[in-house]
Amino acid sequence: MKTYDDNKISAFRPLRRWLLGATLAIAASAAYASLAGAAPGMHGHHGHGGQSSMQAHVDRMVEQLTTGASPDQKARVQAIANAAVADLGPLHEQFHQAHARAHELLTAPVVDRAALEQLRAEQVRLFDQISRRITAAAADAAEVLTPEQRARFAEHLRAHMH
Repeated sequence: MKTYDDNKISAFRPLRRWLLGATLAIAASAAYASLAGAAPGMHGHHGHGGQSSMQAHVDRMVEQLTTGASPDQKARVQAIANAAVADLGPLHEQFHQAHARAHELLTAPVVDRAALEQLRAEQVRLFDQISRRITAAAADAAEVLTPEQRARFAEHLRAHMH
């Protein structure tokens, strides 16, 4: 079994914090986008109003992530975030459909445990797909920024998370 000295482990902490923060920021944007675009009855968050509200949220997240970045870096990170939100949006509909299906299964006269298990397994696969997409977007954004910019963002997160 390999052991690592404290210096090597400490060297990875800022990167881990940065990736965690970027992942959380992208996940929050994606979740907000999916809720804003797909929640009927939320008049202020549906349709065009929801789209501009969601875009404003993504823009704020990108602005925090790219403090001190060049205009080109900001544009590239913005494109990465927008693509992630676009990719994750349809997955919200799958969650909505699964929620409705779970409701049907649990309120049926006879509980179909096999169908519930199948639904659960499908949801685990969907969570994995979402996690992979968010991680890819975070890594893509990290590659756009310099190590110094990532360290500044990690400091920003540290100040706001503790």
